[in-house]
Amino acid sequence: MLCVTKNARPDCRHCVVRHISLCSHINSIERAQFQALSKRYRFDRSQIIFEQDDDIKKVFVITRGMVKLYRSARNGKQQVTGFLGTGDLLGSIKRSAGAHCTAETITDLEVCAFEKEPFADFIRIHPSLCFALLVTAMDEIEAQYDHAILLGRKLVPERLAAFLLLLSQRWKMDDEDPNLVHTLMPRKDIADHLGVTSETISRTFSRLSTDGLIKILDSKLVLLKNVPRLQQLAGFEEMPSHRMAIGL
Repeated sequence: MLCVTKNARPDCRHCVVRHISLCSHINSIERAQFQALSKRYRFDRSQIIFEQDDDIKKVFVITRGMVKLYRSARNGKQQVTGFLGTGDLLGSIKRSAGAHCTAETITDLEVCAFEKEPFADFIRIHPSLCFALLVTAMDEIEAQYDHAILLGRKLVPERLAAFLLLLSQRWKMDDEDPNLVHTLMPRKDIADHLGVTSETISRTFSRLSTDGLIKILDSKLVLLKNVPRLQQLAGFEEMPSHRMAIGL
């Protein structure tokens, strides 16, 4: 069930994502106006935020936690299409109202929630936000092409190496070790996202660890020990850059 926290109006001054999210593209006065349009919501772990084809009425900026996105086929099978975390945008202002996928929380989640129309109106009169969303949408398109190639052309160790390198650049604060990767999603979701079985992804984690490329600190934390070798394995000429993502 969707819950509104006691502090229903967010305080941007103390928000941990204001320097990495959409809010980073506006000044303090505009940020206060943006804040006035929002409310703070909390979702419990394993909660559906919206389902595939739902009419989405809100846009969310994630301030804490993680969400998985997946599509369901007619035969009941699911495909995890991506993960969103701190600073990312969930929902859209596209013309067709139906959600492209289902959004489900992996952890407890906190968001700033905006009604879709006021959010769209604010975006229209702030060119810097329009440009930021355009760049983010183009990054999303490129990321989806890259993921299709990952699934179609690469072996499982190459897929996992690429996934871990991408995660190492997502949802990072300035003081965090870039080689520490938070794998908050269950292994079965990683496996589904990479198009393999849970058993295969577990064996591949063990293989990368045995080869000295990573160190598994616990089920939700991995240390990248040999980044150049992981880059070579993944086929990356350079490290992926940090980016905000959008979940539709």
